[in-house]
Amino acid sequence: MKILGCVQPTYIPWYWFFYRVKISDVFILLDDVEFSKNNYFNRNKIVNNKNEIMLTVPINYKNNSKTLLKDITINYNRDWKKKHINSIIQSYSKYPLFKNFEKDINSIYEKKFEKLIDLNFEIIKYFLKHFNIKTEVFKSTDIKIEGTANEKLINLCKYFDADYFIVKPDTENYHPKEIFVQNNIKFQYLNYSEIFKKDFRKDFNPNLSIIDYATKFEEFI
Repeated sequence: MKILGCVQPTYIPWYWFFYRVKISDVFILLDDVEFSKNNYFNRNKIVNNKNEIMLTVPINYKNNSKTLLKDITINYNRDWKKKHINSIIQSYSKYPLFKNFEKDINSIYEKKFEKLIDLNFEIIKYFLKHFNIKTEVFKSTDIKIEGTANEKLINLCKYFDADYFIVKPDTENYHPKEIFVQNNIKFQYLNYSEIFKKDFRKDFNPNLSIIDYATKFEEFI
């Protein structure tokens, strides 16, 4: 049984993103999809004293420009890096586990990435290593699989000899089950409500950045 998962790479992703990676044998970051301004490609939330804070990476993008995520560049006209790292420190320095990765996350923000995908991928790789998640992770542009939408997902499964593809329940409108079954690919359902029955702290919110999780849990559960 080989499971393939894939999703668009967001900025300092939330717990669910990393859980999806963990239960996959192979994971694909879909960086050749069209950028959407209202998505979380370049933003995510942390929390400070119960107040949620949105951290947004400024980008060079014109509305309705149909630019692919892999081509989005970062705008450095403002010192957003200093604001982000300061907000992270102010929010989480009180947690003992923050010391485990404070220096490393600082070093990432000291770098200057031209493209958003490179920043996102660097952060994702770091937290995968931090939590000892050993899933093979690839960017879709590095694989060069043809097809669009579900056709491409099926071709990715075939390329990696995966017989299961991760989906959320009730998403058959986006991923018609019959066309996957026709290609000998079964669905591995990702049920958030079942996952959240695990022994999480009461102050944990899975919809915040992975930074929030890393300050409260030493291991990935």
